[in-house]
Amino acid sequence: MQNQEIIKIIENLKGRKGYEEKKASKLGFSSLYAYFEDKILKEKQAIED
Repeated sequence: MQNQEIIKIIENLKGRKGYEEKKASKLGFSSLYAYFEDKILKEKQAIED
């Protein structure tokens, strides 16, 4: 199941998509989706703490 929030973020990247893909691969993520999924999860955890 794919999160619609993450899909919208990826669709709205436009010119930054290449930059974000490089960043994701550099950090060891297999896809841009996995990178944003992790990023959102960390943001939610930071808010809870």
